[in-house]
Amino acid sequence: MSLLIGTYNPYWGHTYIAEGNGKIYVLRSLAEGSSLCVFEKSNLQGEDSLSIVTLEALGEKLMEVTTPGKHSCHITLLEHQAVLADYTSGTLSLFELDEEGLPQPNPQQIIFEGSGSHPTRQTSPHIHSSWLSTDGKMLIVVDLGCDALYRFEVADGRVVNRYERIDLPSGCGPRHCAFSPQEDILYVATELSDEVLVYRTSGFALLGRYAVNAENPNGGGHIVLSDDGNYLYVSTRVSSTAGEKISKLGDGVAVFKCCGGGKLELLQYKTTGRHPRHFAITQDGNNIVVACRDDNRIELYPLDKEGTMGECVETIETPSPVYVHENSD
Repeated sequence: MSLLIGTYNPYWGHTYIAEGNGKIYVLRSLAEGSSLCVFEKSNLQGEDSLSIVTLEALGEKLMEVTTPGKHSCHITLLEHQAVLADYTSGTLSLFELDEEGLPQPNPQQIIFEGSGSHPTRQTSPHIHSSWLSTDGKMLIVVDLGCDALYRFEVADGRVVNRYERIDLPSGCGPRHCAFSPQEDILYVATELSDEVLVYRTSGFALLGRYAVNAENPNGGGHIVLSDDGNYLYVSTRVSSTAGEKISKLGDGVAVFKCCGGGKLELLQYKTTGRHPRHFAITQDGNNIVVACRDDNRIELYPLDKEGTMGECVETIETPSPVYVHENSD
């Protein structure tokens, strides 16, 4: 198992990685000017045992294009576009892709307006991510700054530039999403209220709210649904974001069972290293790999048949990991 790790440093910032078209797409997430970098995937070699490679192993860039947004932090690859979420500028940047999957300059930019109820975190839009539905016809764009989702249609592998706004509970600060492969259900991980919001995508009715850390919310991270749609995993970074009021819960990953109709049952809260900003289920479905930024390490946890996490079986030291990507064959 070979893992490509994005690390936080002055060059990459809080980077994000995507794979497609035989290439690796990497964001340089900087306030003074973000960019999208493209590398040949063939530069990476798979391994039989757990190994970690950093972005430097990708070699020379095929190209690098400047993004019009600030602190670009998420990539969604469509057939003919690369969709970038620009956090600080609160915008969406749409790069056309040529036949080889290379982004073209002068992207289209969609600008959002508004604010939320949090006095410092929600003074303007903050687009944190975008997520493609399982049928490929809908793109959900997540605005942490305005407590909103924006529903775009996707046609011919491109975003259609008109959208429906879905307002979320005030002050929740949505961050990442996961679509159910079995039902018309969308799970939304919130950063400021540290919970999972469950919506039906036909009409976007709110079906439920499930706390991840009710004691001291303000650190929701990433969310991943198992391939079979039966288990939901959500990370939270309570000790690193709480300041003087540090939660007894500790940073970790909550495991929910999906019970149908959008209902969730909390099975487990597994404490991990500090600041689990990102994590991934391995392609064989047997493990979760957690990037623990503030402990400077990657942690590997086995998954049992009931979806719960066992004890950490391996750690690999690496400076400030913020994104983990398992290299596909």
